[in-house]
Amino acid sequence: MSGLWRLVVLVLALLLPPDAVAQALPEDRPMRVVFLNALPPGNPWRDNVLGTLRAAANDLRIELTILTVGHWPGEVLERAREVMSGPGRPDYVLLTMLRGSGVPLLELSSRTGVPVFVINSGLLPADAARLGGPRGRFPLWLGQMVPDEVLAGRTLARLLLESSTRGRPPRAPVRLVALEGRLEDASGLGRSEGLRQAVAGWEGAELLQQVSASWDMDVARRKAELLLLRYPGLQVLWAANDNMALGALRAVEASGRRPGQDVVLGGMDWTPEALRAVHEGRMVASLGGHFLEGAWALVLLYDHHHGRDFASEGLDWRTSLLPVSRANVDAVVEWLGEGDWEAIDFRAFSKVANPALAHYDFSLRALFVQRHRRFPGLLLESYGLTRPLPSERRP
Repeated sequence: MSGLWRLVVLVLALLLPPDAVAQALPEDRPMRVVFLNALPPGNPWRDNVLGTLRAAANDLRIELTILTVGHWPGEVLERAREVMSGPGRPDYVLLTMLRGSGVPLLELSSRTGVPVFVINSGLLPADAARLGGPRGRFPLWLGQMVPDEVLAGRTLARLLLESSTRGRPPRAPVRLVALEGRLEDASGLGRSEGLRQAVAGWEGAELLQQVSASWDMDVARRKAELLLLRYPGLQVLWAANDNMALGALRAVEASGRRPGQDVVLGGMDWTPEALRAVHEGRMVASLGGHFLEGAWALVLLYDHHHGRDFASEGLDWRTSLLPVSRANVDAVVEWLGEGDWEAIDFRAFSKVANPALAHYDFSLRALFVQRHRRFPGLLLESYGLTRPLPSERRP
């Protein structure tokens, strides 16, 4: 506390009753966080992101503002400038880095002195290689929590290849096409890289074509129609999110083929319609769980704000998306279907709220246990976890 502030407190103590002094202290006001919501509308996954964010903020008594900022870089940057430079600046800003907006947002944070935390989508690979990670060139970039996109793309591809070749001779040929996300986003690039790794490691797999459908269902349907005409023998349709997988599913059905049999499909995000398709056997899998990253980030920022820096465990966190197949979809649908994120006690994950807590447990298993749910199988031992990168762990 500076000498000037000590003087202010002393004057307040002399002039005001104790209750009024307490209300005047900045430590007593709620911690303020703004989420710059650049996530595209029309995807039910976004609703889960925002719902869990609000629930965590309520539990932690954080004053949360969710500001929809559009999706174009110029628009996002202009709204971010208003938030970080205007009156009543927040203590922290949560943001996603879409369409190459990451570097200008970090530069704005540095100029205005407002700390930021990144969720869902980070710097493009070239920018990350040049600038490094949190608290390096940009000290106010406190941390980030994003999916392990390469692992997700590789896992989905392997699940689809296994399904397509089940019951066939070893090294049987399998032909696939891919509907990619927006390639100006790190998430789209990472998932596609994972796909290519899986194909390279699968004897007999042939990747016929990769096309971007920009995360959009209607675009994916139109492009899948053309791909089905161009490659009548294709057996696997990999999609970088559920919206695109569902668009492709409609194209498969319109072509007279049977999704899940003649052509196998899968996506990511755990959207309700995709999970129904998995339950019905029309989709092989949907990967998800990353909608919780905003809520987990609020826990980390809450602890940071109250003097317990999460840097002791790591700055750069990754979420391993959990694959949901026909074998386990009912358990996830039951849990998600309640939609009552307020029933989760997010304070239970904070080290400040629980001083004896030695390590953060940002896992789906912990949430299932808290809600007295059992998850079948062993998938939660390897997936559905959000952890710091090994190289980022602190002693």
